[in-house]
Amino acid sequence: MTVPPQQSVGVRDVSTQVLIRLRDAITSKHLKAPIGEATLVGFGIRHQLAALTQALGGHSSPACIAILDVAIHERASRKPSPELVWTGPEAPTAAARDTAVALRQLFDGARESVILAGYSFDHARDVLAPLHASMKAHGFAARFFVDVEQIERGIAPADHLRKQLGGFVAQSWPFGAPYPRIHFDKRSLIPGPPYCSLHAKCVVVDGHKAFISSANFTQRGQERNIEVGVLVEDPNFASFLAAQWLGLIDAGVVGEYTQPYAP
Repeated sequence: MTVPPQQSVGVRDVSTQVLIRLRDAITSKHLKAPIGEATLVGFGIRHQLAALTQALGGHSSPACIAILDVAIHERASRKPSPELVWTGPEAPTAAARDTAVALRQLFDGARESVILAGYSFDHARDVLAPLHASMKAHGFAARFFVDVEQIERGIAPADHLRKQLGGFVAQSWPFGAPYPRIHFDKRSLIPGPPYCSLHAKCVVVDGHKAFISSANFTQRGQERNIEVGVLVEDPNFASFLAAQWLGLIDAGVVGEYTQPYAP
């Protein structure tokens, strides 16, 4: 069956994972045409409803599968196109994206999930405010992997986490609910040596956009230092990066701070 290319345009901003879920459900007859907003909501999809109904509404099941195949195949064959992201002075002919602008656009465009890892935040409320706004507006969850200074001997782990991560929430997430789920490296609760840090700085949005940077989530890192990063819109790479972090949870390498709202 030949599907006009314009019929897949409506799903441009829908994540690949959602498209695959829909295709599998239609193929297995768990979802039947016609596909409308009520059908999608009943299937557990709450975002990009207008785009999906525009692309799939009014079509038979085989036609829906063909439309989704076009979109999925196009993404699978698309070569990753890394984009340079930069903080600081640059030559007049430079064409890199600004770090603060790129990060804000990522947070503004998030609809399904965000994974964020950072070493230093330093009162990052201005940097993280767009993420909180998107979480509140669209109802998705975020996971943060936050560096915790290595504990000193004689300090209770609960007190150390309360100071480190409770302080992080108070200073960098003063907005209230919804809150991110906050994870930390369990090795930070073992006095050194050896010593370790969670030094990564990266963001994964909706499973298909990944941002990796030398810049911390601080005003200096976003606006004043010389920092370099890369933004990749590639579902395969973004999924691998997300799996690296989520795999630490499954392996028990990181813990979760379960009282982020305590003073």
